[in-house]
Amino acid sequence: MNAKLVIRLVRLQFAPVIIMPVVLGAAAAWSAGRAFSLPLLALCLAGAVCLHVAANAIDDVYDYSNGVDSVSDRLFPRDAPGWKPIPRGLVTVGEGFAVAALFYTLSIAIGVYLSLMVGWPALAIAVPGIVLSWVYTAPPFRLDYRGLGLGELSVLFSFGPIPALGAYYVLTQHVSPVLFLAAVPTGMLTTNVLISHDLLFYDPYRTTGKQSLAVRIGKRSTARLLTGSTFAAYLLVAALVAARGLPITSLVVMFTLPLAVKLADLDGRDRSPPEYGGRTAKAFILSVAFTGLLALGLIL
Repeated sequence: MNAKLVIRLVRLQFAPVIIMPVVLGAAAAWSAGRAFSLPLLALCLAGAVCLHVAANAIDDVYDYSNGVDSVSDRLFPRDAPGWKPIPRGLVTVGEGFAVAALFYTLSIAIGVYLSLMVGWPALAIAVPGIVLSWVYTAPPFRLDYRGLGLGELSVLFSFGPIPALGAYYVLTQHVSPVLFLAAVPTGMLTTNVLISHDLLFYDPYRTTGKQSLAVRIGKRSTARLLTGSTFAAYLLVAALVAARGLPITSLVVMFTLPLAVKLADLDGRDRSPPEYGGRTAKAFILSVAFTGLLALGLIL
C-alpha cells in the first residue's frame, strides 16, 4: 500500500480539526502563565494526529465490514470526492486494520512518554479519547450506529475538551475547568462537521441500518440542530467572556459569524449530494477558523 492510499484511508486532510484544540490548549497555557515548550507541544500534536488518523482508519474498516461503505460507493459517482479505498479494493480490511493499529500504537506510546515526563494525569486525560475513538464504530459498542447521539457526544469531547485539556496539562501540569468549557464550542462545531457529513450519506446509512443521529431524527430536525448548536457555540464564548472566564479578546471569534449565518438552515429542505458536501466543507472551515481565532484571542 503506497503513501497516497494511506493518506486517503486516514483522511489526513481533516487533521486540522484535531490540531486546533491542541493549539487552543497551548494558547490557554501561555495565557495562564506563559507556559510553553515546543518539544512538548510537538509531541502533543503528534499524539493527537496519530490518534485521529487511527480512528479514521478503524472507522473505515468497520463501516466497510458493516456494509455501509459498499452501498455508499455504489450510490455516488466513481469520481466523487471523498471516495474510500477499501470498498474499491485498493486497500484490504487487514491492511486498514494494520494502519489503524500502527497509529494507535504510536499515539499510545507518545501518551505514555508524556506521562513519564510530566505526570500520569497526562495519560489519564488521553485515555478517554483513545477509548472513544475505538468504540465509535468498533463492536461491541458501535456508538455511531445506535442513534442515541452517543457517537456525536464522543466526537464533541474527543475534538474539544480532551485534546485541549491534554495539551494544557502537559504544558502547565494543571487542569483548567474554564478551558474545559471554552473547548466545548470547538467540540460542538467539529461535531457539526460530522453531522453535516451524515446528511451527505443519509440514504446509504438508512439503507444499511447505520442509525446515526441524523438518520434517527430526520433531515429537518438535523438542520435545526446544526443551526442551534452553531450559534450556541458563540453564545457560550460570549457567556464565558461576560463571566470573566475568558478575556474580551476571545470575542475575535465573532469574525466567523458571517460563515455561521450562511450555514444556518431552518427549513431542512432536501439537498443534492454536492450541496451537502459543500456544506460539510464549510462546516469544517468554520470549526477550524473559530478555534484558531479563539486561541489567538487568548494570547493577544
